[in-house]
Amino acid sequence: TRRNILSMLQKSPLTTGEISDRIDDLSRYAVMKHLGVLEDASLIRTRREGKFRWNYLNAIPLQQSYEQWLRHLVQLAQQTKPTMGTAKETIMTATFSFDQLLDVPINRVWQALTAEISSWWPRKLLYYQNAESRLQLELFAGGRLFESASGQKEYLWAHVLGIDAKRTLLLKGQLIPDLGGPALSFLQFDLEKASGKRSRLKFSVTLLGNFSQSTVDEQKDLWERIVKKHLVQFLKN
Repeated sequence: TRRNILSMLQKSPLTTGEISDRIDDLSRYAVMKHLGVLEDASLIRTRREGKFRWNYLNAIPLQQSYEQWLRHLVQLAQQTKPTMGTAKETIMTATFSFDQLLDVPINRVWQALTAEISSWWPRKLLYYQNAESRLQLELFAGGRLFESASGQKEYLWAHVLGIDAKRTLLLKGQLIPDLGGPALSFLQFDLEKASGKRSRLKFSVTLLGNFSQSTVDEQKDLWERIVKKHLVQFLKN
């Protein structure tokens, strides 16, 4: 039952009454007890609005697990040494990040990052170079960021590792050899409220695999242009 509740909240926040209505074999009191256990475990957050209690999925434990797992991979990479008789390919790690102040509220940025990503993503960076290509994001943990085009097989760009609605989005993709890999690419988008109706986007990328420093520089330049040019310009329109 608790796993079912978490699955519901992956898609959107729900009131306690809405959750109870979707679970036919449990009373409202039993549902509230399950919600209490999830809140005590910090897996959900709650907020009261009048007579309604809203329940939100808390992505922080997911983020902490992701960061712990990533630190473990980094430690393994640092301990990895080429052995005699094997190709001398060393596993490397690199991280870069930047902030971007945006003149729109968090809700608007989140909408652009998720539901409207195909509207501002540079078309020359799409896998299928035709007018019908579209990027789509499945907004739940385990969901896909993929590209679709008429008559073509869907092209997978990344998977959703974690999500906290309108606050945090974690993605894991692959950097193919043609782009400087092979490597895993971990992307994190964090949104914070700034002064007035503005918001701040904190973005970071961690690469893990076999790549050069020039690849890191190219990826950093690429992502800065994607966010600071294309996303910012889209939000100004």
